[in-house]
Amino acid sequence: MSQRTIPTDRSDVLNLDSGLEALDASDEFHGSVECLDGDHCNDHFAMIYESREEQFEAVVPFVRQGLEDGERCLFVVDETPEPVVKAALRDAGVDVDDAVDSGALSFHGVGETYLRNGEFDPDEMIDFYDGAIDDATAGYNALRVVADTGWILDETTDTEKFMAYESRVNDLFRGEDCIALCQYDRDLTPPDVLRDVIETHPHLIYDGTACHNFYYTPPEEFFGPDAPDNEIDRMMGTLVDRTEARTALQQRERDFRELYETTSDPDLDFEGKLARLLELGRERFDLGIGFLAHVDGDAFRVIDAVGDHERIQPGDTAPLSETYCRQLIDSAEPMGVTDAPAEGWEDDPAYGIYGLDSYVGTTVTAGAETYGTLCFADRSRRNEPFTDAEYTFLELMGQWLSYELDREERERYLREQNEITASPDMGFEEKLQQLFDLGCERFGLEFGGMARVDPDADAFEIEHVSGDHEHFEPGFELPLSETYCTAPIESGRATGVADPEGYEDVTVYREFGLQSYLGTHVEVDGGDDRTFFFVSSERRDAPFTEEELTYQRLLGQWVKYELERERRERRLATLNDASRDLMAAESATEVTDCVVDAADGLQMPITAAALWDEQDGSLRPAGRTDAAEALDGVAPFAAGDGIGWRAFVENESLRETAPTGEGGAITDVVAHPIGSQGVVVTGTTEPNGFRSAELEFAQTVAANTSAAVCRAERERQLHDRESTLAEQKESLERLRRINDTIRDIQQALVSASSRAEIAEVVCRHLADVGPYDLAWIGDHDRASGEVRPNEWAGTEKGFLDEVDVTTGGDGDDRSPTAAAVESRETVVVNRLLDDPPFDPWRQAALSRGYHAAIALPLGHEDSRFGVLTVYASESGVFDDLERAVLSELSDTVAYAVNAVESKKALVNDEVTELTFEIAEEEFPIVRVVRETDCEFTYENVVLRADGGLRMFFCTRGAAAADVEAFASELPITGLELLSEREVDGETVCRFEVALSDESVTATVLDHGGRIGDVRLDDDAASVRVDLAAAAETREFVEMFASKFPSSELVAKHTRERPQRTLGRFRAELTEDLTDRQLETLQTAYCSGYFEKPRLRTGSEVAASMDISQPTFNNHLRAAQRKVCDELFEAEN
Repeated sequence: MSQRTIPTDRSDVLNLDSGLEALDASDEFHGSVECLDGDHCNDHFAMIYESREEQFEAVVPFVRQGLEDGERCLFVVDETPEPVVKAALRDAGVDVDDAVDSGALSFHGVGETYLRNGEFDPDEMIDFYDGAIDDATAGYNALRVVADTGWILDETTDTEKFMAYESRVNDLFRGEDCIALCQYDRDLTPPDVLRDVIETHPHLIYDGTACHNFYYTPPEEFFGPDAPDNEIDRMMGTLVDRTEARTALQQRERDFRELYETTSDPDLDFEGKLARLLELGRERFDLGIGFLAHVDGDAFRVIDAVGDHERIQPGDTAPLSETYCRQLIDSAEPMGVTDAPAEGWEDDPAYGIYGLDSYVGTTVTAGAETYGTLCFADRSRRNEPFTDAEYTFLELMGQWLSYELDREERERYLREQNEITASPDMGFEEKLQQLFDLGCERFGLEFGGMARVDPDADAFEIEHVSGDHEHFEPGFELPLSETYCTAPIESGRATGVADPEGYEDVTVYREFGLQSYLGTHVEVDGGDDRTFFFVSSERRDAPFTEEELTYQRLLGQWVKYELERERRERRLATLNDASRDLMAAESATEVTDCVVDAADGLQMPITAAALWDEQDGSLRPAGRTDAAEALDGVAPFAAGDGIGWRAFVENESLRETAPTGEGGAITDVVAHPIGSQGVVVTGTTEPNGFRSAELEFAQTVAANTSAAVCRAERERQLHDRESTLAEQKESLERLRRINDTIRDIQQALVSASSRAEIAEVVCRHLADVGPYDLAWIGDHDRASGEVRPNEWAGTEKGFLDEVDVTTGGDGDDRSPTAAAVESRETVVVNRLLDDPPFDPWRQAALSRGYHAAIALPLGHEDSRFGVLTVYASESGVFDDLERAVLSELSDTVAYAVNAVESKKALVNDEVTELTFEIAEEEFPIVRVVRETDCEFTYENVVLRADGGLRMFFCTRGAAAADVEAFASELPITGLELLSEREVDGETVCRFEVALSDESVTATVLDHGGRIGDVRLDDDAASVRVDLAAAAETREFVEMFASKFPSSELVAKHTRERPQRTLGRFRAELTEDLTDRQLETLQTAYCSGYFEKPRLRTGSEVAASMDISQPTFNNHLRAAQRKVCDELFEAEN
């Protein structure tokens, strides 16, 4: 059995490989470089160039590599000047001056080398290079020569002699640390010389290509006596070799193409591709059997096979020791045997069992582990040894199978991982345990674990672990630096430790005996970081592969996702709970309290909130977490500069990174406005500040908080509105009842004929309206100050007998009734149950269930008719609206009393006559009469439809203009002259005036009286006022005196009003009318003249009476005037 030979360099000296490396690695040389493939040749190149660029593309990297490798570089210049060469080297980054100064690079002309004595001497040049090699290797690693050969074109130079020299140089350089590059300018060098150069150099550089030279002729043949015959043999051999090479190359291309087509066929699965590969291998190696076997320890099992061997079929098993594959498993290279008996393998157990004379195979791996073998064999021997190309083809098939098996294994582990992680029936810890088991199988390690880590605190704490270990169990703590976990944390990627070298002093190796480790650092956003790892007490045979590191990284990514998902779910659950609390909060303060209380659960431990204080115009801190004192250095709520202030004022979220500067505790802070109510500020001390997910979550919390604040504010407003509406509804309902009562009262007042009847109606109706319990009306005795009840209704319970209401007392303990009388304003006490001790009237009221009271003075103009007091069983009953309604009622009652009194003065048979003396200042008509020297006659007063008063009077003895001149001094709003005529030589004027409310006549009428007579003298007026006999004369006099202080009551009489029957009125009327006037009036009335529309016109009535229409009009007008005289003159 033979094993494939991997060619290697047979010496440690410098050779052409180094020169080819320089060309292949350089940026300047752009062509192809054909490697030596282990073939030995002499140690110098021949370069044929056609331009400076092509020349330096090879020369520059050749020299530069020599200098970089510590070699001595000797450059012989001829056709190419030395400055040009140096410039090219400098352009390529070579420090030429430094190299020359140090002796590493030297330049020599042909006069110093090839033509030292004026002509070329091969022996001298051999001695020159021999000495140069000795000198160079004494101080440098090797000698590298670049020679310009343009000098050989000189006519005196023997080129055959030079070519012989070249052969001797090859012998000199062989085995020495020296390589050379000879340069030939194609344009200058004759073709016959170039042909000799080509035939004497096995490796050429031309046209950007470094290649083997198949025209090469060894020196002993080139210069031998049989050179022509040898040249023919070489030419024929070259043709055969090229044909064989081309054929082999074509076959290799077909094999590779079929291999590629098989492995890339999308319609074939792995088994189908494997079957075709085995068939392809049988054909390629000309062997009858092909098979893939799996090896596990000493167990050998055939996975798939082609061929007719009875013991090599799919599923067949055997001990590995009984197969050829036992030797292949331990080999790093493919191996083959072409004639087992000839190579001494007849005694091998495998030969006796399988009878295979020829065999070739390679190992197949799956990941880092050996999977088995791919083999081809035959019962017959093989005539030809296996070539390098066949070994390469076998290796390619094995590599593809290794890749596929590795991919299949990766997919299996990924599939199992996905099945575990995607299972809906397992929780996180159960999945984690199964992943531990899967990872142990995948990596060949003993157990897995996960630990919390804090690099800053050098902390390591086991959180989860699989299997049993003496030390590793949940809760176990250790300095992080005493574990392998520092490696993935420092590297930032999945890291494996297959050999604990360098970790001899850490506890996990020294004391726990853990020798293999694979782990990854799991950075959890916003949470404690973890390491996810697998360990073993045995060393691994090989380092961890990239596939294993990738798989470990995937496991770590899932752990990271699950931890962050769990953290998010906890946060979201906390947010959900907090949201419910927020939705239940009834004020902005309660909302901020909820946020602060939930901040730790929301992973926002540094949180503070502030609310807007309208009075101070500032943000008032409303709550913060314990850790929020770290925000003190930021002053987030400071007016003007604080981030919270600016976020609130600008109504947008703001963020500041490193707000406290270098070394500050807070590294990042965000502020979110919560509507128009305030702001929430959150900070972090994490070195990298907030992550994007944390910022989004904080934004969500702020949005929920803002929504809750707005909702609480809306609900508060809604609640206030509903409360207001409820109160208004209740008040309006009560007012509706009161208004109904007032309407009933007003209707009753219309028919009331006395003050007593008015008081009874008012008290009775008010007492029927809940929650009014008691209503009473009393009169005020000015002399004694006592207010005596004269009417009441409701649940009095002896209250009016117990309480004495007297004016003039202490203001603090006065009852509302006394206060109203004195102030002449409505007095409300909406809460009788005040701080004790209670006033007597309060005690009496509270003991009877009264809790609120209102007292309303009854007055009309300046007349006072007593006070109306109402007590209620509820506090706060008499609000502004109800007070206004009751005040209006009191005015109506007072007006009704006044109207009754006025009516009495008009219709009562018995009247009281009051005569007042009034000074000129308050009755200015006196001055008019005196100044104009006229007589004044008061005629009558007429009530206008708009409530105003129209008075008629006459003057005698003064022109109308003289009287009108004083109009502005009179208490009137308008004056109109009705007539001005001469009677008995004197001017008589009749006037109509509109009286103002301040006039005496208006005052008298407003208070139930009427003007009976007015007499004037030079400085005063005597006015007689008629009142009803039952009217309160004293009240009227007091009112009149208060209104007109200069007035004085000078007479008071009570008299019977003369009675005038209808018959008497008719008799008196007919006596005044002439027969013709009576006839005209009756005819007009009976004819429908006064109907509307008229039944007969004045002309028609006049014609019926046989008189003219003017005569009819005169008689009718005279009759109407006499009727009015009887009506109104009698009244006046």
